Amino acid sequence: MSRNQYVARPKAAFTPEKANDLILKAKDDFQKIVSSLNSRMVFTQEALFAYHAMMSNPSLYETAASNEWSFNLAMQQIASSGLSLNPALGLAFLVPRQGKIIADVSYRGLMKIATDSRAVDLVVAEAVYSGDRFIYNGPTAEPDHVFDPFLSKKDRGSFRGVYVKAYLPSGRLVVDPLSAEDVYSARSLSKAFQHTDPSKRGPWETHFEPMAIKTGIKSASKYWPKTSPVLENVISYLNEEADEGFSTGPISLATAARDMHGTSHAPNVVDLSGNVYEHGQQREAPQSVVDGDAPKHVDGETVRSADPQPQGPSTPLDNSKPDGRGDPSEVIKKRIQSVYDRTMKNGSWNAAIEWAQAHLRDDLQAEAFALFKRGEAEFQERQKASA
Repeated sequence: MSRNQYVARPKAAFTPEKANDLILKAKDDFQKIVSSLNSRMVFTQEALFAYHAMMSNPSLYETAASNEWSFNLAMQQIASSGLSLNPALGLAFLVPRQGKIIADVSYRGLMKIATDSRAVDLVVAEAVYSGDRFIYNGPTAEPDHVFDPFLSKKDRGSFRGVYVKAYLPSGRLVVDPLSAEDVYSARSLSKAFQHTDPSKRGPWETHFEPMAIKTGIKSASKYWPKTSPVLENVISYLNEEADEGFSTGPISLATAARDMHGTSHAPNVVDLSGNVYEHGQQREAPQSVVDGDAPKHVDGETVRSADPQPQGPSTPLDNSKPDGRGDPSEVIKKRIQSVYDRTMKNGSWNAAIEWAQAHLRDDLQAEAFALFKRGEAEFQERQKASA
């Protein structure tokens, strides 16, 4: 069943029995992922947190009941991330957004994933304001940041940016600053923030500083050791499904071409690779937000991020242009490939199919369906071989 069919359902009134039944539908997929990852996550505990969240937020249940596939996908994301919904921890939350349920991971959750995977030993992130004293001393030295933590944000001045310090297991320090301009460019990619009603602009409107810090962590993580695909998978989910990085919607080759090249009346254009540019200017986004292949120098060495590779042989799409630039179909194919690679690790093929149903159309959807079907068969063979 497609996402549109779920959305078409009328709002459902909360009852304990209906909420419990809805949550139990996510149990099998949740436990399969936990089992495949040998995780300590326990469904009964997370189900209880989800139930209490619905009790305290009726719109959460109403959205989940009318869009079950997104709720199931959100619970799968919780299972694969290893982050509990326990509100006391503040790591991850189920939230209704843009007509679907999102597993929203906080910046603290991203930090925990990074430290749990041993990519880094410690992450420290701070926002900087014009009233602060801040001196950047390079990518491998402690910055000087002096401010009064008891002042209100408005008394600290205008927002200047964020910086993230990562202490690597090797003992090195990597510092990544992100300017306010780059943070605002990342914010402009959110479809929710473009809403004319401020009350419907999502977390960028209601929790700006945590979202800015989260954006800084996403940017800085490109330069950390790749010890586990979990962090990259969560960031991909937040950018795409949670609408924190891409303007999403059903995409065909025609709409991809239109969005890629923009329209003459648009003062600002967001293309499908995530780039933001002024109309008539070169299509180049702020490097620290979008360009994951940019090298960074650390102690005389060059550190370059590398996308996680699927375990074992895969069936990649035929990309005639490796960078995917200039051809809208190649950009979308790279997104399909990203979903495929992530699913080859967690086995959530139903969620992959539902993603294609919700986001793709025509030839692109058919191509994604065929790829996911081959991947599911290969994944099942691996499971049998390892049993």
